[in-house]
Amino acid sequence: MGICCSKGKEELEDVEGFPWKHDAFFHEQLWSAGVSMHTKQGWKGANQDAMTTCQDFAGHKGQIFCGVFDGHGPLGREVARHVRDVLPMKLSSSLARKTEQDPSRNTDKETLDKSDCTSLSDTSNEKQLLSTWKNIFVKTFEDVDEDLRQHSGIDCICSGTTAVTVVRQGDHLIIANLGDSRAVLCTRDIKDRPIPVQLTTDLKPDLPNIHLSFIWELLTGEAERILNCKGRVFAMDDEPGVPRMWLPDQDAPGLAMARAFGDFCLKSHGLICTPEVYYRKLSEKDDFLVLATDGIWDVLSNKEVIKIVSSATDHSKAAKQLIERAVRAWRRKFPTSMVDDCAVVCLFLKHSPSSEENTHVDAKATQAVSFTGSFRKVLGGGNSGGGEAEEGTNVWRALEGVARVNSVVRLPRMGAVLSWRRRSTSLEEDDEAMNE
Repeated sequence: MGICCSKGKEELEDVEGFPWKHDAFFHEQLWSAGVSMHTKQGWKGANQDAMTTCQDFAGHKGQIFCGVFDGHGPLGREVARHVRDVLPMKLSSSLARKTEQDPSRNTDKETLDKSDCTSLSDTSNEKQLLSTWKNIFVKTFEDVDEDLRQHSGIDCICSGTTAVTVVRQGDHLIIANLGDSRAVLCTRDIKDRPIPVQLTTDLKPDLPNIHLSFIWELLTGEAERILNCKGRVFAMDDEPGVPRMWLPDQDAPGLAMARAFGDFCLKSHGLICTPEVYYRKLSEKDDFLVLATDGIWDVLSNKEVIKIVSSATDHSKAAKQLIERAVRAWRRKFPTSMVDDCAVVCLFLKHSPSSEENTHVDAKATQAVSFTGSFRKVLGGGNSGGGEAEEGTNVWRALEGVARVNSVVRLPRMGAVLSWRRRSTSLEEDDEAMNE
C-alpha cells in the first residue's frame, strides 16, 4: 500500500515511523487540509510506490508536507517505505535546528509575507528563501541516503527509490525532486481555463544542460556527470526511447533515472542523491498541485492529468479517479504490457474546510493508531486485525505480459557487488584513520 500520514509533532513521536491510517481518516482528517491521496498496485508484483502527507509540518500551524516515492529493484518496496518514514522526520528536525541556530534566517513564510514580491528586493528574498531551503533539502537527502547505506535490514546495492516532495508555507511552494516522479501545478489562463505547469524536471540519464529561469540557475547535464564518473548511458535496442544508466564494465543494472536514493552499485559512477529544489510563489490563479509516480505520467500527459483532477465532482476522491483513468490508459495504449504501480497526492491550494466539516471528524480518527490492513475501508469500525491482506503484498506471478519500462533491467554480477562492498568498507576505514 505504501501510504502514511501524520498531524502534529506529538504523532511523529508516538510510534516508530509515521502512523498508518485507513480510508475514514483520509476522507475526514486529511481532506480537512485539502489533500486527496491514493495508490494502486500494478501488475509487476508488490506495490513499490509509497506516499505521505504531514499536517502542521515541523510544528508550524498550517504548513504541510507531501511526498510520493517510487521504489525499484529487489527491495524497492522496503526502500520506498523507509524513505517515506525517515525523510519527513529528518527534514522536520533540520528545520528546527536551522531556526534555533539562526532565527533571523528562518524558513517561515513570515519572512516573505510582508511583501508582494514585485520589487527587486522581493526577488532577492525569494532567492534567499530558495537557497536556505535548498541547503536543508540537500543535506537531509544526503543524510537519508547515508542512513540507507548503513541500514542492516535493507540491502540497497541494487534497490532504490525516487522522491518528489513539497512543503507548502502559505503562498510559497518549495519542491524537491529526485528521479523521475513529477510535480505538476494547475493554474488558470486569462480565460480561466485550467492549464498545467510542470514544476519539476524528469531527471533521466540523458538529460542535457538546462537553464531553469524560474529557479535562477543551470541544471547540470546528467549524462555529462555520469560519463565523467565512468558510467555509461544508452538505450536498449527494444527500448530506443528509454535511456538507462549502466556500470562501466557490465550491461547492468540499466537504471532509468540519474538520481535516486539507494542503488549504491552506481553511486561511484554518476548516480547521486542530490535533489533539484524549486520554488513557486502561488497566485490566486493556482488551483492544485499533483505529485505522482511515473505510473501516471507514462500514460497520461500533464494536460490530461489536470483535466481529470479539475473535473472531479468530489475533490477528496480526485487521486483515486486519476489512478483509475491511468489504469484504463495503460490497458488501452499498452495491452501487452503490465500496468505499473501508481501513487498520487493532490494538494488543493484553495481548500478552506467549513466548521461543519470539522465537526464530523470522529475522535477515533484523530488518534495516532497504527494500521496495517487494506487501504479499502475496514469493516467493523476500523479493526486492523481483519482477514484482508494489505494491498500490494501479493506478487501476481501468473499474469502474462512484459513490463513496458522497468526502472532496473538486470542485477550486476556478484563480483561487482562485492567489489562495491570492499570499496565502501575501505572508505569507512580511511575516514576513521583520518579522524584518529
